[in-house]
Amino acid sequence: MDEQLKELGDVDNQIKDLLAHDDINVEEIIQLVDIREQLLQGLLTEVSENPALGKSQCWRDAVRDTQLLVELMQSKTLLIGKDLQKFRHGNKSVQQYKKFL
Repeated sequence: MDEQLKELGDVDNQIKDLLAHDDINVEEIIQLVDIREQLLQGLLTEVSENPALGKSQCWRDAVRDTQLLVELMQSKTLLIGKDLQKFRHGNKSVQQYKKFL
């Protein structure tokens, strides 16, 4: 379980690094999220087979890190959505100006 948790932390760090860039590579993030999901499925199986693992500090840390990562991804998605709205508004303005040319 410790090795899987370490891998999970490594994947989390890679996702956070990608989210920190201005130009987000969606394909890489999707790939890492898929890897993360597979790791979590394996960990959940272990925890369900051995409930004591679910009470360990390292598991609680992994759950907390998952919550923080989800919040980070949601906030980044909201920012991208707002940028897209601004872009669309600007694009509409350009189209209006082109009518006068």
